[in-house]
Amino acid sequence: MAGVRRAARAVLKYLVPLYVLLVIVQIFLAGEGIFGGREDPIEDADILEPHRGLGFFLGTLGAILLLIVALLAWHPIKKVRWWSIALPFILFIQTLLPEGGRWIGGLHPLNAFFILAILGYLASRLWRRPAEPVAPV
Repeated sequence: MAGVRRAARAVLKYLVPLYVLLVIVQIFLAGEGIFGGREDPIEDADILEPHRGLGFFLGTLGAILLLIVALLAWHPIKKVRWWSIALPFILFIQTLLPEGGRWIGGLHPLNAFFILAILGYLASRLWRRPAEPVAPV
């Protein structure tokens, strides 16, 4: 099982920064869709389809993959383990927020930045080298 954990941690180490990049692209696609489609009502605009499509992948299929990898990795640092397991659920909730009406939907962009902060924290922790033990003097 140690080999599976080591491999899953390596996958997680690269998957989280990829998610950082994809969430930044997702935020760009949202802005491009909103500010690029001024002539149509946003709900009916096809210009938001790239944002919706990538969001579907990140919040459902990608979240399931992320959850499986996080569970297999079972990171030794409890805080990293907790956030890596909670993140896929937060990603799934993100896909539900736009359907909740005006006030619930307003949480969608705020949650996107919360997700980006979690991903940034996880990326920094996963790429940090373990502290070397200090030799007694």
